[in-house]
Amino acid sequence: MHIVHTEADGGKGGQPLRIINESSGMIQRGHQVTILCPETAPLHALAREAGLTVVTMPLKRKNVKNLQLLRQWLKQNRHAIDVINSHNSADTWLVALANLTLSNPVPLVRTRHASGVPRNNWTTRWLFRKACAHIVTTGEALRHQMADIGVPMAQSTSVPSGVDTQRFHPADKQQSRAHCGLSQDDFWLGVVSHLRPNKGHSVLLRALAKIDNPRIKLAIVGEGPHKATLEQEIVELGLEQRVLMSGHRSDPERWFPAFDIALSPSHDMEGVPQGVLQSLASRVATIATDAGGTADAVIDGQTGLLIAQRDESALHEAIMKLHDDAMLRETLAQQGYDYLCAHFTRECMLEAMESVFSAAAAQRNRS
Repeated sequence: MHIVHTEADGGKGGQPLRIINESSGMIQRGHQVTILCPETAPLHALAREAGLTVVTMPLKRKNVKNLQLLRQWLKQNRHAIDVINSHNSADTWLVALANLTLSNPVPLVRTRHASGVPRNNWTTRWLFRKACAHIVTTGEALRHQMADIGVPMAQSTSVPSGVDTQRFHPADKQQSRAHCGLSQDDFWLGVVSHLRPNKGHSVLLRALAKIDNPRIKLAIVGEGPHKATLEQEIVELGLEQRVLMSGHRSDPERWFPAFDIALSPSHDMEGVPQGVLQSLASRVATIATDAGGTADAVIDGQTGLLIAQRDESALHEAIMKLHDDAMLRETLAQQGYDYLCAHFTRECMLEAMESVFSAAAAQRNRS
């Protein structure tokens, strides 16, 4: 198959990484992949760095000029394309409208990465139910949002972003700490994510400040617009000696095994956070909030501890519960790892997406 991905602008978080990871896997499976996105989108540079075929296309705004440019490209190439996978609202609308004007339009599959509730009006219902051959969500909670606006369950599939278990896997804690520059004898909490307010770092810092144990420390891995605010909060809470801001790291797979507990305190609109899946793949005890589709992977008391969003008291209690019970940490880490390997690997994702794309392409051939 020839699969075309479109993206208006998915920022620097998990969305572009999902597209790249999935595209690379599809190419390895023998498919052709092309990515259409604006030059200003982070995906544009990231995909080229990954060696993927990228076509610069202005998709950030729904206007006549952008529609004409996309329609022209699709008209020239539609017979060589089997399926289009869109990832944002603007590019989905542009593809849908362009398809209306073309004979033999290309089947459109929409992937919803965020858990924001879609508008329930006739235009949105038309877009998802009629213009899209299928809807992919990155978590079951997002899939039920689609059902709430009338998308049949048979027309949607939850396909979380799978983890590359060749990259993220269990490793020796002492060696990992030596690589990351973390002290060997302290109890390390870790969070790996983009630094923006809804990722919940501030809640985590307040929970840590309630813990009167200087040996319990926190490593924050990532960059983003919330960095300066977090640095100020660390000082205000008196946590300078207990919190490490490592900045962006190109080797997060070396950090997860260094943690005693990995955390995802998010209250963001997302599917299943990549950091959660990566910590499970690294066989590390995990605490996460019930944001988006996180509960698909973190089953409370079985594969990790799942707590309410923005609840620093619950977060504090969960940290202390795992700190005080090494056997529980080990049990959750192993059960989380086993569950990840069965349900959330890169291969699981590729199998599911290949089935979705094949079915969508078959619809076109039958029509």
